Amino acid sequence: MDLLNIFLMISSYLKVTQSTTLWLIVFTSVSIVLPTTFMSIATVLFMIFWAISGDYKIKFERISSNPAALASIALFCLYAIGTLYSSASWDHRLCFLGKYQKLLYIPLIVSVIHSEKLRQYAMNAFLLSMIMVLIISYLKWLGIVPHDDIGEGYFVFKGRIAHNIFMSFAMFLMMYRALKSARLIRVTWIILSLLAVLNILFLVNGRTGQITMMTLIVWFTIEVWGIKSLKYWIGLVLIGMAFHQTMPGLSNSRLMSIQQEISDHQPNGVQTSSGERMEMYKNTLTLIKDHPLFGGGTASLANEYEILAKNKNFTLTNVTNPHNQFLLTTQELGIIGLAMLILMWLSHWKASYHIGSAQDSSALRGLILTIVIGSLFNSLLLDASEGKFYCVLAGILLSEYRPIVRIPA
Repeated sequence: MDLLNIFLMISSYLKVTQSTTLWLIVFTSVSIVLPTTFMSIATVLFMIFWAISGDYKIKFERISSNPAALASIALFCLYAIGTLYSSASWDHRLCFLGKYQKLLYIPLIVSVIHSEKLRQYAMNAFLLSMIMVLIISYLKWLGIVPHDDIGEGYFVFKGRIAHNIFMSFAMFLMMYRALKSARLIRVTWIILSLLAVLNILFLVNGRTGQITMMTLIVWFTIEVWGIKSLKYWIGLVLIGMAFHQTMPGLSNSRLMSIQQEISDHQPNGVQTSSGERMEMYKNTLTLIKDHPLFGGGTASLANEYEILAKNKNFTLTNVTNPHNQFLLTTQELGIIGLAMLILMWLSHWKASYHIGSAQDSSALRGLILTIVIGSLFNSLLLDASEGKFYCVLAGILLSEYRPIVRIPA
């Protein structure tokens, strides 16, 4: 076999593997809303084909020139270092580190997407899959599709928390599509957006997603009409508060019951959902005081929390995360880890203003708001579905980042 044939074989091999890698990103984007098994298969295949598809120099150049991708790597490295001094068993440490490895999807995806067409394929794939979820949810509500009622509403594939978080971001994308579309297509997007809002508020009772949805709607109006739109929202909030006081029965019962749940909760007795979260927040802050700078190490919270809870004779002792990503990161990696987490999101936010497409630029900011607001009430980077949702879509959008090239005077 001569050198030309060898060269052609290698070239053909690289072309196939590189093309497959890109289409696996699209598949991964679709699998976000599907059962976790599909996403696990998609991400594993993507990493395998990324590794065997060559062009390593170009890949690393793309990563090194993207500050947002480097920030994600830096946070993962801190979690890796955190395994060295954690009090958890090595099995538990490596398990948690494996959960955080999704942060590496961001630089991996950034390193291979260079086509605007494929980037749009991936984003459209996510949005279309969410429209499918929306339709199935309504079909469940109508009784056309079988539904097992467990008190969480008509969620599809994921639980109520993930369902509503994903639907909130999908609604945000739909509103932008409506803004940029014309006539009949605009009406279609508006209808889908309204159906998504109603789905989040009334069909699926995930409170995190409901709060995220309201935040994204406010942010959308600020981006479109400017800061002056806030005065109208303040007026609506005041009207809503008055409405709730006069007609509490017509308000969303679960979202409005948070204060009552916190009041009813007893650490050594009656347990409520919101009360448990407040208890976990308070106890995690106590643990943070023990090692504020570097934290207790990756996956250390479960051991430390159990000891603290038993000493205080609390009913709730088996806690693997405090349902707040900021508190969890601070407990595991200290103030240094918290600073790196915030720096990562700030770098992603800053990068959003260096994206050529105005629609993708706004989409990235909406995605960041979704994960940040959601992380106040859940440990989203740790969670399999929500964490991959952010890292995959952030990688797709950040692949469009273009640094400012300064021309010498």
